[in-house]
Amino acid sequence: MTDEDTAREGKGTIFVRAEICKGCSFCIDFCPTDCLEFSKDFNAKGYHYPVLVRPADCNGCDMCGLFCPDFAIYGERWKKLDERRSAGGAPAAARGAEVPAGAAVSVPSVQQYRPADPAGVLTGTHFLDGDHAACEGALAAGCRFAAGYPITPSTEVVERFAARAPRVGGMFIQMEDELASSIAIQGAAWGGAKVLSVTSGPGLSLMMEHIGLAAITETPSVWVDVQRGGPSTGLPTLPGQADMMQAKWGSHGDYEIIALSPNSPQECFDLMIKAFNLAEEYRCPVMFMMDEVVGHMTERVVIPEASELRVLDRKWTQKKPGEYLPFATTEDDLVPEMVKAGEGHRIHVTGLTHDERGYPAMNPEAQDRLVKRLADKIRRNKDKIVDVREDGVLGADIVVVSYGITSRVAISSVAAAREKGLKVGHLRLVITWPFPAKRIRELVGTVRAFVVPELNLGQMVLEVERAVAGRAAVVSVPHAGGTVHEPEVILASIVDVARALEGNKLAEVAS
Repeated sequence: MTDEDTAREGKGTIFVRAEICKGCSFCIDFCPTDCLEFSKDFNAKGYHYPVLVRPADCNGCDMCGLFCPDFAIYGERWKKLDERRSAGGAPAAARGAEVPAGAAVSVPSVQQYRPADPAGVLTGTHFLDGDHAACEGALAAGCRFAAGYPITPSTEVVERFAARAPRVGGMFIQMEDELASSIAIQGAAWGGAKVLSVTSGPGLSLMMEHIGLAAITETPSVWVDVQRGGPSTGLPTLPGQADMMQAKWGSHGDYEIIALSPNSPQECFDLMIKAFNLAEEYRCPVMFMMDEVVGHMTERVVIPEASELRVLDRKWTQKKPGEYLPFATTEDDLVPEMVKAGEGHRIHVTGLTHDERGYPAMNPEAQDRLVKRLADKIRRNKDKIVDVREDGVLGADIVVVSYGITSRVAISSVAAAREKGLKVGHLRLVITWPFPAKRIRELVGTVRAFVVPELNLGQMVLEVERAVAGRAAVVSVPHAGGTVHEPEVILASIVDVARALEGNKLAEVAS
């Protein structure tokens, strides 16, 4: 179907490359307005191909194109088509049409911060739970594609995204499982979108292979894990913090990620924007490590005007087709530039060890060069990335280290300990990976002991121990999950540590 012979009926139309259609019927099966049918004719391959039989019903939603495995069909709204025509663009025969080598490609020039798109910013004062606030943060950051599979306690994030995204030009797809979801977002990212996937513990385990793929292909992406008690199915609607090590080490091989841990609905909004900015800046998977309590607690969330928010654009290349190498870097900048698939550049994206062209390079030298760069682009910038919040740390004998919902509980425990005359500080990990080992080492000169409460049997406490290196006591306050710590439990640990320090029994405290 062409512009010339398409009647102006309905809100949109379709374009078909009949010669490459395989007659799978996906476009017909998933058409929400039931406006497509197979033609009575055959293409050169012997397949019936789709035709628009009820043009008055077509709204140009492009669900047909979304589900076509061969890019043989796509739908477009008349309004969008007219806008492209007025700008001098004509509709391609189909989405998969090639762009001639050397053709001009319309992409932004350099990576830069800009005000947020007002369409995605729900400015105002709201009462939102953490899941909904995280969704609003993603939309404000420019996320326009999300894929996921329902799993408590994370489902509310994408339920809201599914309702809000179509109003701002975005899309949510519920895939058949977490594996499909975690690969769908990567295709969308290479198509130019900012992307999000959302899950909880069991789903995160399934996604790990594709998180490793995102790491080696340097696909900017944000992964929300609303943690619950585990292992396995565990406690579907109750809190946990036992996915922290999995977030960093869950996929095989050497790579680096960034992980954030909000402790309130307001931070779910604020830090989600930061998560997307970090994903775009470093081209890596960014983990958003919520927990069930933060995800389901409802509090006041203030969303500023779009002009007050700063969103980082992707670092698009300025190179012409033929000059661009998808994974080329310099010594001063270890993060490659990107392009949008289908805009004329030749790209090869593979999970194999690869060279600057993206082509497989199966030798130890290429492995050493690639893997070290994947790590160094984060490690060299960890002082810039690390985010901790400190309260009364200077001059403290004891510092409580916490994150997520546990940090909310620890605040009252620290306050109660101070009322008893104890010199106690609080260090909250806002970004958990990279871990702020440098700051912990700096504190060891004056701090005599660290108390680390977590909703697990001891995970981030291992990082504290590594940074302290035996020069101060480190005490874990574990909790298997299902609920949060009682403030009195953390307080009791602080008091026990203080007594042991007074009696100079550091060995007993550390044990």
